[in-house]
Amino acid sequence: MTNVVCTDASKLYSDFTAALSRVCQAIDWDYGEVWIPDPETKLLELSPVWYCHSNRSHERIDALEKFRACSEKFTLSIDEGLPGRIWRSCQPEWINDVSIQSENYFLRNQISKAFNIKAGFGFPVFCNQVIIGIFVFFTDQVCEENVNLVQLAISAATPFMHQSSDTPPDL
Repeated sequence: MTNVVCTDASKLYSDFTAALSRVCQAIDWDYGEVWIPDPETKLLELSPVWYCHSNRSHERIDALEKFRACSEKFTLSIDEGLPGRIWRSCQPEWINDVSIQSENYFLRNQISKAFNIKAGFGFPVFCNQVIIGIFVFFTDQVCEENVNLVQLAISAATPFMHQSSDTPPDL
């Protein structure tokens, strides 16, 4: 998967922001976010890092900003929701249409319906075999799973993510 240089949190968040932007532009998807795992509480929290593709209509950007605002209320446990399942499996996961999934499977299905969020996928970001972030991306189109697109997203994030032997940062 994707490995990062383990540095301080502000540098890491800056790298995450650049990576989300690069991925969304490379794959032409609307939105990207990062979930941060807390190994002590075993909970995932939505980080302050997110990206909305700038090449969208004003109405679409407004909907994505509202989706983000609603998402900030969520805290997930391991195996809960898309980011939680990625955290458990340590593997990418794809959902063709999040808006038709049950709340048990995709917790944000109601807000995804309200703001026209359809396909979603994500992958873990590692530092020394420890997941320090879950990147998740969404678009307004229903999309069949595309392994090549996932690999392109991981590759697009890679220039900002480098291997290191340091310890994970204190987020």
